[in-house]
Amino acid sequence: MPADSEVVRYRVGEARSAIRELLRLVSKPYEGLSLDEKYSMRYNLIVLVEALVSLCTHIAVEEYGKLPSSYREALKTVVERHTPECVEDLEALAGMRNLLVHRYWVVDDAMLYSAVRNDFECVEKLLRKVEEVFMK
Repeated sequence: MPADSEVVRYRVGEARSAIRELLRLVSKPYEGLSLDEKYSMRYNLIVLVEALVSLCTHIAVEEYGKLPSSYREALKTVVERHTPECVEDLEALAGMRNLLVHRYWVVDDAMLYSAVRNDFECVEKLLRKVEEVFMK
């Protein structure tokens, strides 16, 4: 069964919404962020990864007949086929989500801020490719 274009559209929208919020947050100097804004940054990174994993799991199951057993596997299954140059970056993003969820007390918010400011090039590349292929 082919991927449902409405599911794809919804998940891509969720990912882009999280990216917009993250970019809004890091438009301020790090020193100017409140504790709530730092926590919002953490939350939106989790939302971004959850949207990407949900999107990739849907595509993996519907298009490739594969049920991923982990977040990394879900991303890797789709990314390897469509944006292979981004596998490491997107697997690292899944790892960051795991750190935020499971070991949040060791998170370095300044490092997260820097990572968010640097770019979402691979995320955007994947989203554009998924739109091109699966939103017919």
